Amino acid sequence: MIYIIAYDIADNKRRLRVAKTLESWGYRIQESVFQLRLDSATLACVRSSLAVLISESDDVIHIYPICSSCADRADILGAAVALDDVGLCRGVW
Repeated sequence: MIYIIAYDIADNKRRLRVAKTLESWGYRIQESVFQLRLDSATLACVRSSLAVLISESDDVIHIYPICSSCADRADILGAAVALDDVGLCRGVW
């Protein structure tokens, strides 16, 4: 399944660690927004990795599942790039 993960991290060091973690699993589509294609077990690992990096009182991470049907109907405006070799969408669903 595809997941969109967006965050608002107050501290620069924590924000960098969160970004690096997400870059290792997916593709950055905006400054604080990533797209990942994960199975449920891998999502649990990513979620656990992120949970230890943030301050629960200062930071927030949103994880949105995107079903195949919704992904097929996504509308992307602007410069779009083709799918990569592992099926991550690089600007195109």
